[in-house]
Amino acid sequence: YSEAVDYLITKASDLNYKVVDNVADIDLAIVLGGDGSILNSAMGLCCYDIPILGINFGTLGYMAELEAADVLLVKDVLEGSFVVESRMMISPRIIHEDGSEVSLPPALNDVVISNGPIARILNFKVSCNDILIKKCRADGMVIATPTGSTAYSMSAGGPILAPALNALCLTPICPHSFSNRPIILQGESIVKLHDIEVRENSVYVTVDGRIAKEMKKGDILEITRAETETKLVRLKNNSFLSVLSSKLQDV
Repeated sequence: YSEAVDYLITKASDLNYKVVDNVADIDLAIVLGGDGSILNSAMGLCCYDIPILGINFGTLGYMAELEAADVLLVKDVLEGSFVVESRMMISPRIIHEDGSEVSLPPALNDVVISNGPIARILNFKVSCNDILIKKCRADGMVIATPTGSTAYSMSAGGPILAPALNALCLTPICPHSFSNRPIILQGESIVKLHDIEVRENSVYVTVDGRIAKEMKKGDILEITRAETETKLVRLKNNSFLSVLSSKLQDV
């Protein structure tokens, strides 16, 4: 990391870039790490509409534009030779029985409902735009964006979606029914998970694998498309399919 950071600081200085204290004054965020680092940055920067350039120092790095060996290409970015790609995010909130609400940060990848440390089956219902679409008996549910379709949702057997799609992917985790399969919905859908039942255990909502909130009996989890988006810097001509093929071979 140190050599890459030294290079970035030197190059930014050469181009008269400066360090700022106010987040709103940032023109570009360069993230060194894997997809987890980009998710952390997206959660904090999406409200400021700041483009993110990911340089992969992790394992897979689906979202990163550059690998560690490509760090010299940052010069092109700092000189303005790049495009910005918008990625949809989803906004979760918990609605309590008394009508009060708890809003959680927007997710770039996914929102997951699951049980606590002791494995127990969850029983819950899923509605879309107030229409009941399925009753689930599973270990949980992953509600993923197209960006997040290559993460937990894929591991749970969900389909891979092109990141430019306006869609939500609902993937049950270890469903106890052959008919309980993943479903893809319109991006503007209002998804609710309700009538959640679990014995002798807690139910948690996790946002991008980083923020967890315990749900109480009678709570409803509502997922909608977020007003904010994540902006990712692109400077290569690699298509999503070519990147996907390359990354999957590394797994």
